[in-house]
Amino acid sequence: MIWPKGTVAGVGVLVFVLGIQTVPLAQTVPEPAPIPETGYVSDSRYVNAFFGFLLPLPQDAGFQDFVLPPLGNSHSIFGVQTQRKGLTALKVSATKSSGNPTDDASKAAAGVKGASVKRVEIGGKEFWKSESEDDSRAGTMHTLIYAIPMSGYTLQFIIVSFDGKLAKELRHSIESITFFDPTQAKVLAGSNARLFPAKAEGVATPTISATHIAQLKLGVVSGNTYTNDTLGFSFQFPSGWVVADKATQDKVVEAGHQLAYGHDPAAGREHEIAQECGRILLSATEHPEGTKTDEVNPLVAIMAFDSACLPGVHLPTSTSDGDAIRQLGVKITRSLSGTPFIGKGKNTIRAFMLQNRMMLDLSSGFTVDVPTRKLPLDVFSSVIFTEDNNYWVMWLFMNGTQSGLDDLRKNIKIAFAPSNSVTDQSKTN
Repeated sequence: MIWPKGTVAGVGVLVFVLGIQTVPLAQTVPEPAPIPETGYVSDSRYVNAFFGFLLPLPQDAGFQDFVLPPLGNSHSIFGVQTQRKGLTALKVSATKSSGNPTDDASKAAAGVKGASVKRVEIGGKEFWKSESEDDSRAGTMHTLIYAIPMSGYTLQFIIVSFDGKLAKELRHSIESITFFDPTQAKVLAGSNARLFPAKAEGVATPTISATHIAQLKLGVVSGNTYTNDTLGFSFQFPSGWVVADKATQDKVVEAGHQLAYGHDPAAGREHEIAQECGRILLSATEHPEGTKTDEVNPLVAIMAFDSACLPGVHLPTSTSDGDAIRQLGVKITRSLSGTPFIGKGKNTIRAFMLQNRMMLDLSSGFTVDVPTRKLPLDVFSSVIFTEDNNYWVMWLFMNGTQSGLDDLRKNIKIAFAPSNSVTDQSKTN
């Protein structure tokens, strides 16, 4: 089966761009010794108390915090995002050096795409930098990555923005970083600064429970019908298709992640975050896994994500609310553009009602490179989202032709249960 690069690893892109907020609740304890995450933020600056650097911030950008949980040897240092004129996100992370510090920094600056890097001097220290642009129907996405080896870590600064002006302002901010004695962090932060992440008494910010998504029941399959009583729906897929067990799902997901990202530590972290926020509930293919290695093996899959991973993101309340549909569609398209969920070319967005539930459908056509073929494969996909019971549910359909995708969708049925039983079935089209 051809599993397009990063199909499930791409969930990390969605989570990262829309923002995960995992901030500990307030505790009254003595202030501990600084760790890589210890820092202070105000409207004008972020100050790190472990590495000793000051990052000025653009004014009036409407930034909101986003905080990723620490995973493995990687630490989430600082993060902000805004939707002022299209999505913009800034993320600062630190990863334990595993080899030559300069080589680690150069690789970190190249990012998952292996972009060309160059040396730049910032604050009297040597950084590595890469800069790229990707065009899509959602607009031009500007990506800038800076990296520097410090104190046994690789510090990485990533800017992702659809707002060219704000991207330039953030570039200027990073290239204006200054370094200082870390013991002076609180003084340099200023009297109006707060701890980042917020830990002040009385502050309660949204958290993601590491076990919340794990507690979601996987559901059951009987014949060609999948049922999940917790989420309250059933799903009928083509008769005779092969349902992958968890071991096969994990193997395919990991293979897709390695194919897309190799052993890049930053991408690996996003992959782990995606696993914390989401679960594959069902994966079924027309042919057994591994029997179709040079063509698209038609696929249907169901995934669920913790709504806490997407704070403030909700579906429109009416199919006639064109502006809200377009805004949410653009936000999701920007988040997934270039991943195997949504291609960089022709994408369509529509909203429809299914048993009094709002559904959003993003359809796309794109190509993937296959080592055993000279020419890339055409892939056609449709991703349907809805939100219920503190989860986002996503149905993914893939085929090698548009007509095949259309036929697949016509034979798929999603049914929601108003109570504990499913009484009505409606086709997705």
